[in-house]
Amino acid sequence: MRSPMQEQAANPIKDVLVSCKVMVKYVLIFGFILNILALASPLYSMQVLDRVLSSGNTDTLTMLTIAILFAMILQGFIYGARAFASNRMGSWFESKLSETVLKNSIKLSLESRSYAHSQNMRDLQTIKGFIISPYLLTIMDLPWALIFLVVLFILHIKIGFLAVIGGSTLVLIGFIADRAQTKLHEANNENLIKSMRHVEQITRNSEVIEVMGLTKNVIKSWQGTNHKVQTMHSLTQERQIVFTEIIKFIRTTLQLFVTGVGAYLVITDKGNYSSGAIIASSSLMARALAPFEMAINSWKGYVNCRKSYQRLSMGFSLLPKEEEQMSLPAPEGAISLENIYYAHQGTTKHLIKGVNFQIEAGELLAVIGPSASGKTTLAKLIVGGYRPQIGAVRLDGANIKDWRRDELGQYIGYLPQDIELFSGTVKENIARMDPEADPETIIMAAQITGVHNMILELPNAYDTQIGVDGSALSGGQRQRIGLARAFYGEPRILVLDEPNSSLDAQGEAALSMAVEVAKEKKVTTIIISHRTPILKLADKILVMKDGMVAAFGPAKEVLAKMGAGMPLQQ
Repeated sequence: MRSPMQEQAANPIKDVLVSCKVMVKYVLIFGFILNILALASPLYSMQVLDRVLSSGNTDTLTMLTIAILFAMILQGFIYGARAFASNRMGSWFESKLSETVLKNSIKLSLESRSYAHSQNMRDLQTIKGFIISPYLLTIMDLPWALIFLVVLFILHIKIGFLAVIGGSTLVLIGFIADRAQTKLHEANNENLIKSMRHVEQITRNSEVIEVMGLTKNVIKSWQGTNHKVQTMHSLTQERQIVFTEIIKFIRTTLQLFVTGVGAYLVITDKGNYSSGAIIASSSLMARALAPFEMAINSWKGYVNCRKSYQRLSMGFSLLPKEEEQMSLPAPEGAISLENIYYAHQGTTKHLIKGVNFQIEAGELLAVIGPSASGKTTLAKLIVGGYRPQIGAVRLDGANIKDWRRDELGQYIGYLPQDIELFSGTVKENIARMDPEADPETIIMAAQITGVHNMILELPNAYDTQIGVDGSALSGGQRQRIGLARAFYGEPRILVLDEPNSSLDAQGEAALSMAVEVAKEKKVTTIIISHRTPILKLADKILVMKDGMVAAFGPAKEVLAKMGAGMPLQQ
């Protein structure tokens, strides 16, 4: 269990928000100055009514007008400066966290496909939006509402008490609104997120839906979630409308009461309260209650911001904090697995159970076995995509988790079973999205994997845009470009998961030649495949069954056992 100190260190969202405290101090100072300047307008009105009209002194009117104009200009300048400061703080907040949040999203999606979505980035935008919103600035003006209350008490104690009663009533309404709406807002947000993820899933499978006539069925399935969203949203909006109207009624009533009580005081308490004070009191009352009203109206934004913060914080808490790791020498390629057990996050069923084996640098290992035997999971464990709960994956004797990923990644060529390419050009995908990649190195990877001529036949050769997820290419083309990406640079380890599943005879011949080149260069290669040409190239064969090793050893021995129909044993 992690200590509170570790929890704080593991939550960069909290750390960055704490770092904003310097800017918050300036915003509060600006707020104090603005609220002091806001006194100028009601005081101006009071002085004009009480002094200028009764004396007829135009010089006094001129000086008062010049003073109020200066105050308004200064107020406008500070309002703009505060808004700029808030906007810069929001941009700084996003720039400090966007890479961290995206990196964490990538790691979370490795743990579970349920995290493979853009919600984390949307949550970051929600927090930023609240930071730069005028609502937050108005809420931060709440402490300075005391300034107006003090001035109202100075004008007359009864007017001051009337303002206190009004403010207390609004606080009570806010508390009731919180109790009545918070859970509804949170439930509505969760349902909306589920609905959007459902839509994303539907659009990703549009081809299957169209071909198999599933449109009505999937829409009907989605409408169940969407109906909950609409119902909950309607209920929260109706409650919001009720509280908004109550607040309007209270504010309007207080404005009338100030005028009525003020007039009564002018009549009954002559000399202590003037007609000009009525106008000033009405204006000051509106200024004193405005932050309370704004805070209640912005409650939905606050709830969304808080929930986004909680989701992001939970995402960081699910993953162990990464420590700064020392650089290790370039790997030779010897791989060993020591008593590996692995289960997906949140489950207790192990997909990999007690796997042990070792291959030397430069060897080619073929992994075979029936479907759902754990082959793909094993491949992801070997390259570090998954982390075992028990045991260790070692590369040249060092636990693979102890390598710096940005350094180790350049020595690993990985072709997953589900080929994923990035939006961009063919050359960018082969070069692993490196903007400074050497063209000769890109072409060399394409030539080794026999994809160079195929690329030249594309509309713009290596500069061809492949579209979202490589949608402009066929399945075989995507697989061959993915293979070239795996061979890019100087990989010391190749892990290829079903690399020939979408290849024709020409593509499979090119794959075999690429594997032979890897063997000549002493590149440690692990291939998951059942195709005979690949098996004949293997130095060793590993047979998986039910997440365990059913057989492992030199290729000829394992193939002989399989050919003889003998039970496979380790």
